[in-house]
Formats: sequence, C-alpha cells, structure tokens
Amino acid sequence: MGLGSHANVYNTCLRILRERGFAMRVEGELDDEGCWPTEARWIAEKDGFRFLADNPIELFGLVALQDHFQPAEDIPYWWRQDGDDVWEELMSAAFPD
Repeated sequence: MGLGSHANVYNTCLRILRERGFAMRVEGELDDEGCWPTEARWIAEKDGFRFLADNPIELFGLVALQDHFQPAEDIPYWWRQDGDDVWEELMSAAFPD
C-alpha cells in the first residue's frame, strides 16, 4: 500500500496535531472572489516551539522533526543533523550529468 501527499490527508494530519495538544491557525488573504486562499501559512505551536508550513502535511512533517530530535528548548538549528548530503545524492542519481 502507498500514501501520497494529497489534500485528502490534510485533515488527518491536523487531527493528530490537535490530539497532541498543538494550537493551530491559518494565515492568508481571501482571493478576489472571497474564496479561501490557495497560498496560506499553516501554523502550529506548543511548548515554546512554532512551526510554519505551506500545508498540513508539511506542518505534520516539521513536528515529526521535533518528535525525532526532542530538543529541550528552541535554540537555532536544533533540527539540523550533520552527515551525508542525501538530498544531493538522490538528485544526482535522478538527474546525472
């Protein structure tokens, strides 16, 4: 079975974040016709940490970094992990010279 990044996963991500005690909100501007914005900022906050994303799946992923590293406080680059540049490796393999 597979799972992809799609709007039908958004509510599940938001429900889990709510269950975990995150305060959430969305910021953006309605379009000219008064419809919800297609580009909005999704925000989740808890215990002094603030996460900003373009959609709920990304928001959930950022919180997953906090779950993985479990930083004691919000210091600069608490999420950074030294080591191999996996992004570079995958991109080079996908798009060789």
